[in-house]
Amino acid sequence: MSNAANISKSTYKITADIPNCCGYGLCASMCPEIYKLDDNGIVYLATDTVSGDLVESAIEGAECCPAEVLKVTLID
Repeated sequence: MSNAANISKSTYKITADIPNCCGYGLCASMCPEIYKLDDNGIVYLATDTVSGDLVESAIEGAECCPAEVLKVTLID
């Protein structure tokens, strides 16, 4: 089984250090289903867990954050 298949079958927790968000919005452009921006351009999460087809884009969204405020962690 490929690594991508293993990733999509697992569940991940997403955390955001919101007070340190600088509002670049790259996360929301990479994974708008998970990363949302408020009226001030600050990130908030549509959900704090992700699995299935959204895992890879959620990880990419977190990794592209210049302020490094987003973390995606395997929970099972």
